[in-house]
Amino acid sequence: MILTVQQAENRILSAVSVLEPENRHISDSLGCVLAQDLYAQECLPPFRNSSMDGFAVMSKDVQLARIDQPVQLSVNEIIPAGNVPKLILQSGQAAKIMTGAMLPDGADSVVMVEDTESISEYVKVFQSVNSLENVRLPGESVKTGDLVMPKGKLIRAQEVAMMAALNVQEILVFRLPTVAVISTGDELADLGSNLSPGKIRDSNRYGIMAQLQEMGCQSIDLGICGDKEKNIEETLLDGLLKADALITSGGVSVGEYDVVKSVLSRLGQINFWRVAMKPGKPQAFGLVDGKPIFGLPGNPVSSLTVFELFVRPALRKMAGFSALKRPIFQTTLNQDVVNNTDRVNYMRVLVEKREGKYYAKVTGPQGSGILYSLVLANGLVVIPANARVKAGESVEMQFFEDAL
Repeated sequence: MILTVQQAENRILSAVSVLEPENRHISDSLGCVLAQDLYAQECLPPFRNSSMDGFAVMSKDVQLARIDQPVQLSVNEIIPAGNVPKLILQSGQAAKIMTGAMLPDGADSVVMVEDTESISEYVKVFQSVNSLENVRLPGESVKTGDLVMPKGKLIRAQEVAMMAALNVQEILVFRLPTVAVISTGDELADLGSNLSPGKIRDSNRYGIMAQLQEMGCQSIDLGICGDKEKNIEETLLDGLLKADALITSGGVSVGEYDVVKSVLSRLGQINFWRVAMKPGKPQAFGLVDGKPIFGLPGNPVSSLTVFELFVRPALRKMAGFSALKRPIFQTTLNQDVVNNTDRVNYMRVLVEKREGKYYAKVTGPQGSGILYSLVLANGLVVIPANARVKAGESVEMQFFEDAL
């Protein structure tokens, strides 16, 4: 049975579940998704303070101040940030104040230092100010009891800063998946080993672990496991004990030595699919003890493409994300493309943005073993089955990273 891309995606996403939440210190929460609503227990800022360096004054004292007729006030104290004012401001007085410092009682505004001139114990003010000008009020940013961040929100650097400002130390987040990764195939040689005749370097394992790292997931490197069923089974079982999900690379096609299929069949409910896509037609997916296993093809481009389209959205669902897939954009293709197969073709392209529009250039030969075509690319364009696309026509595209 051949599945469409949408059918395969639906089956995978319906099979995986969100992982249980965990408490994390905010310094270790970046990239996680909130598993609770976060309400402010404090207001921000907590007191009236100055938004700039200058002089705290009564606005009525300087309402007539101008360049050619300054108002002179006596300076009764200096208030650095972090200090509590010692005096109550009286009419005719000013307090020198630093950015973020608490406003003294009696003052209702701040004159910028640029609009003043200090002379001994006095200050000349050359600019009038309105009441509350250059003053931050308590709760101006956040009031006590406000919903600051809803459940499901992605924690970025700015969310971490806000939580620290509100004295939040630990937060409940959905757990990021830990994923075990294994490469299979007697033809594979690891980094640093001699490349004997008939061998190739194992690039898939490192590429997959890098994709996991980009997502914020932890990976467990199970290494290379050849084509011996017993070794593969033992390694997979060991990985499943430690991880929330498992990814295999290679061994899911129809070759005589593609033994991963038989091993996975013994371990649990595994489906071996042919998906109507290019690259990445042979795939495997299923659950073992409730944990998802993704069987990726052995060709490097196929492996990384299948990860992008199926594995990444599934892991994002497990991590509590609501937006699972990368955004789809429209781009103009630079050449004629003919897809005379019954499979959707995902072509590697380099996309540029000019005058608000995207333009895509195919990155050379598109064989599933040509890894360099991915190195040159920053996205995939979608060529429908049995379609002809002419240069200059618009097609769907997704980036590997954030949009330009």
